Amino acid sequence: MNGVESLVIQPSVYYTVEETADLLRVSQRTILRLLRTKQAQGVKLGREWRILGGALLDLSACEEATEAAAVADWLQASKRSLAEVWDNAEDAIYDQL
Repeated sequence: MNGVESLVIQPSVYYTVEETADLLRVSQRTILRLLRTKQAQGVKLGREWRILGGALLDLSACEEATEAAAVADWLQASKRSLAEVWDNAEDAIYDQL
């Protein structure tokens, strides 16, 4: 693999922040930010974090759910404004197509 070691995430193993950063090939600071913003799930034991491998495997699913929720919230908040722009007498002709 061009000198890059293949890393395997075990779903039932708890990883330290350092191990998690190595597995995901990001900085420890990035992992801590993900944990603080709840974009990644972890357990804080005293001053140390532990992240379950299964949670790491679910990161992309959580990100997609978060994006979908953000879009749904935006659409709901913008519904009235969008209706004023799209649902008006001038554009009624397009509604008939």
